[in-house]
Amino acid sequence: MQDPDESSSPEPVDDPGVPPVEGADHRAPGTGGGRRRAIVAGLVGAIVVGAGVAVGLLVSGGSDHAATVRPAPSAAGSSRDRSSGGTVESPAPGVTLDPADARLLASLRPFAVTDCRAAPRDGNGVAAALTCAPGVATEAPAPARLSVLQYQDAAALRGDVERRSGELTDAGDCARGQTSVERWAHSARRRGTFLCTAGASRFSVYWTVEDELVGFATEDPDAGRLLAWWREYDPI
Repeated sequence: MQDPDESSSPEPVDDPGVPPVEGADHRAPGTGGGRRRAIVAGLVGAIVVGAGVAVGLLVSGGSDHAATVRPAPSAAGSSRDRSSGGTVESPAPGVTLDPADARLLASLRPFAVTDCRAAPRDGNGVAAALTCAPGVATEAPAPARLSVLQYQDAAALRGDVERRSGELTDAGDCARGQTSVERWAHSARRRGTFLCTAGASRFSVYWTVEDELVGFATEDPDAGRLLAWWREYDPI
């Protein structure tokens, strides 16, 4: 039976004089051609779908190479602290502070210090150490550099004071530019030990702020100028 959608005309043969073979497949004109067109269309559709899949794989990173590509690290990224094994952000180009040094810096008064860098943690119980340039304008000229130490606890602070004091021979009075071990107090929470060492063209001082577990050290060739600066300077 012919499909209702196809033509009812008989399919033409190559030789009209040759009788059709019995049992031969005689289709309406539209039947065979329609199926061939369907097959061709199906092949074309498969090719298009296959091409679409290939494009999709390329776009979505389906290849092994595309999946393993990683961006190059930024030159402005975090620097690794070799002593602690952690990674921290540098506060300024060429300057790296680990978390303990960064906390010490944050505990100081704003503008009290500038250009701070990590320093060796000499002595037992020293948790953080910085070397900075004194900030905050004072009437007396400031020394060039200032060391700042953070102690783990009160026992560590006392131990360092005793060690430093034991290396000195008390010769009189710091106010007179002489080597001495003294106490100082500015307020109930600003008090501690004050050590001064007189040398040839060099006057060194070290003082602690006990309640804050912090120590400071600096030096200057002129004892009077250094002490005048120290009386005005309040870093914490």
